[in-house]
Amino acid sequence: METVKRSYRILSKIMKNYFRSEVRGMDRIPDSQTILITHHDGGLLPINGICFGVAWYEHFKFERPIYVLTHDLLHSLFPAFSRLNAESGLVLADRRSMDATLATGESVLVFPGAARESFRSYWKRRAIDLGGRTGFIAQAIRWNLPITPIVSAGGHETVFILSGGHSLARWLGIPKLVRSADVMPLIAGLPWGVWAIPFLPPLPLPSKITSEVLEPIWLPDALGRRLTPADADDPAIVRAGFDLVLGRMRRAVDALYDERRWPVLG
Repeated sequence: METVKRSYRILSKIMKNYFRSEVRGMDRIPDSQTILITHHDGGLLPINGICFGVAWYEHFKFERPIYVLTHDLLHSLFPAFSRLNAESGLVLADRRSMDATLATGESVLVFPGAARESFRSYWKRRAIDLGGRTGFIAQAIRWNLPITPIVSAGGHETVFILSGGHSLARWLGIPKLVRSADVMPLIAGLPWGVWAIPFLPPLPLPSKITSEVLEPIWLPDALGRRLTPADADDPAIVRAGFDLVLGRMRRAVDALYDERRWPVLG
C-alpha cells in the first residue's frame, strides 16, 4: 500500500488539476466485493481509469485496495517495472489471475475493450462496445458478484483517434504478434502531430474527464432468473447479461457527453 500512497500523491494532483477529474456516484459502490467494469478511452493511456483509481483511494482512505486487470505487455517489459505494477495493484488480465485476485475477497477493475475500444475513432467516442468481450459476465456469475459499471466522458479527447486502422492491422498480422491488438490507428495530438504508431506515447491534452459510477447490477435480479456457476458456460445467458450491462453503460455515456459543450474544455 505504500507504493499506492506514493503514486496517489503524484497522480491525484495531475488528475484533479490537469484533467479536472470529476467522479460521481462513489457512494454507489457496494460495501462488499464487486467486479468493476469500465470502457477503454483515449489510446494508449487509460486516463479515465487513473482518475477513478484516485477517487477510489480518496473515498476509501486506503483501507480498501482495488486490483486492476492489465495487458500482459505491462508485466513483461523488465523486472523492476513488473514489481512496481504488482505493488500498485495491477494484475495480469487473464482468467487465472482474475480468479486468484477474486479469491482474496477484494474488488477488481476490468477494461474489457482493450485496444479495439481504446483506438476507436473520435467520431465514435460515444460508441463503447467493451470489445465485445463477455468474460467478465461469466466471472460475475461464477463468483456470484455484482457488476458495478463506470462510465466517463473526455478521455477520448486527450488525443484524437482519426482512424482505428483495423484492416491494415489485420493485413500486417499485428493481432498474431500482440494479443488483443487488432489496430493500426492514425492519431492526432501532442507532441507528434499526426502519427500511426500506437505504442508511441502521446502528451495528453488537458481534457476534462467526467466519470460516473452506475448502480451495481446483480445479474439474477436483472435477468429475472436464478443463476448458478454452471450458467457461466451458457452463451445465451452470458450474452444477455453482457447486452444488459453494455446498454446501461451506453445510455450513461450518452448522458455525460450530452453535458459537454466543447471538446477538451468540457
